[in-house]
Amino acid sequence: MRSRSRCDLNKLVDIERERDIEQLRLIARTQQKQIEQLLRVLNAKSKELEALKGDPTELQQTLELLQRLQAQVDQGKPKAERKAKGGKKQREHFGNTPQPKLAEVEQSYELDDSERQCPACGGEVAPLGDEWEESELIDCIQVSYRRVKVSQRKYACKCGGHICSAPGPERAIAGSRYSLDFAVKAVSDKYCDHLPLSRQVRIAARYGLDVTSQTLWDLSNAICRQLEPTSTRLLELALTANWIGLDQTGWPSLDGKKDKPWQMWAITTDRIVCHRIRDNKGAATFLDLVGDYRGVIVCDALSTHGAAQRDGPGFQLAGCWAHVFRKFREAEPDHPQASKMLEWIGRLYEIDEEATSLEERATLRASESSNVLAEMREWLLNQAVPKSLSIGNASMYTLSNWERLTLFTKHADLPLDNNGTERAIRGPVVGRKNHYGSKSRRGTEVAATMYTLIETAKLNGVDPMSYLREAVLASRRGQILLPWEMV
Repeated sequence: MRSRSRCDLNKLVDIERERDIEQLRLIARTQQKQIEQLLRVLNAKSKELEALKGDPTELQQTLELLQRLQAQVDQGKPKAERKAKGGKKQREHFGNTPQPKLAEVEQSYELDDSERQCPACGGEVAPLGDEWEESELIDCIQVSYRRVKVSQRKYACKCGGHICSAPGPERAIAGSRYSLDFAVKAVSDKYCDHLPLSRQVRIAARYGLDVTSQTLWDLSNAICRQLEPTSTRLLELALTANWIGLDQTGWPSLDGKKDKPWQMWAITTDRIVCHRIRDNKGAATFLDLVGDYRGVIVCDALSTHGAAQRDGPGFQLAGCWAHVFRKFREAEPDHPQASKMLEWIGRLYEIDEEATSLEERATLRASESSNVLAEMREWLLNQAVPKSLSIGNASMYTLSNWERLTLFTKHADLPLDNNGTERAIRGPVVGRKNHYGSKSRRGTEVAATMYTLIETAKLNGVDPMSYLREAVLASRRGQILLPWEMV
C-alpha cells in the first residue's frame, strides 16, 4: 500500500470546504493520534538528552584530554602515512544513493475489500483523502532466455530478376542460431565479470537454456574476429602518445604442454588500455610490442627493460615512484628513518597537485620538485647501511634508477608512477583467478582482444557491454568505433 505519510493533511484535504462530517472526524482522530505519537517520541528524546548532558566542566576536560591524546598519536606517525590515511574525504551526507540511470516505474497498492476491517472497532476503513505512503524500491528483473520465431517476408520484382528478404535481427554470425546480444553477453560475462564459460552454462541451465561451453567459446571467438581491427587500432593510437605505461603479469597455459606461463602485457595511455599475450617478458618481446616507438615508457626496473632500451630505437624509460614508496614503507617498521623518504615522495605528489595546468606543472617540477629531489639524493648517499637490510635495498634501488625516476622533471605530462597501468591489469588478474588462463594460442588472442576493448571502455566511462555491441555493428559496416566516440 502506498502512502504519503509525511504529507500535510490540511493540504491534501481542504477542511474549510469539506462538508462530510464523518470525513472531518476521521481526519481529526488521525491527526490526534499523530500528535500523540510525536509527543511520545519527543519525550523519549528529551530523556536521552538529559542522560547525555552530565557535568559541562567534566565533559570539557574529557574532550581536551582526547584531543591531546589524538595529537600525540598523529605526531608519532610519519607525515606520508598521516596524509594517506587522512586523504580520503569523509562522507558528509548519509541516506539513499541517487540512482538516476535506472528506469523508473510506478506501482500503486490498495487494500482489498477483505482487508478493510478496522482492528479497533470492526468497522470498514475508507481512503484517507488523497494520502498515500510513498517509498522507493530497488528491484531486479531476472535473466530470461527465449526462442524468437523470426519471419522475414520475401519480395520479388516483376521482372523476375531479383528476389530479396526483409532484414532480420542481428545475429552473432551469419546463419547463427544465437543473437548478437546473446554472444556479447557471454563475452562480457567472462572478460568483464570474470565468469568462466562452464559457470555460464550452469547459470543458463537454471533458467531453462541448454547450451555448451564449446558453443559459448565459438561465439566468443566469432565476436573477437570482428573486433580484432579495433584492438589493433587502439595499439596504433597508443604508440603515438608522448608517453605510455607498460607492465606485465603471468597468464597460465591450460594445455599442459607449456612449461612456463605466457605473459600478459599491458600498454596504456591516459585513455587507452592495450593487452597482448606473449610467450615471455624478455627484451625481444618488449621491442616487438613497442615497435618504433620513440616516446617515454613508464615501467618498473626489470633488467630486460633496460636491455630493450639499449637495443631499442631511441625511447626513454621512466621510473615509478610508487615502487620506491612501497620499498621504504616496508622498511619503515625496522628503520624509522625511512619516514623521511616517505615524506619527500609525498611532497612530490603534493607539488603536482598544486599545478592547475601543464605549464604550471612544468615550472613547479623544474623548481620545487627538483629541490626535493636534491635533498632526497643527498640523504640517500649518506645512508651507510648494507644492501642486505631493507632500507639499504630500498636506497640502492632508488639510486640505481635515479635517472629514470627524475625524468619527470623534464616532461610535464609524465605521471609520477605506473599505477594507471597496474590498475588496467587488475581485470585480467581477477579473470585469471576465475578461469585460470587459456587452453590455446587462439585463446590468448581472444582474451587479449576482449580485455583491450573492455578495459579501454571502462577507462573512458563507457559501459563495456554496450560498447562491444556497437563496436561489432560498426565493424560490420567496415568501420572502427572507439570508446570515446560513443554518443
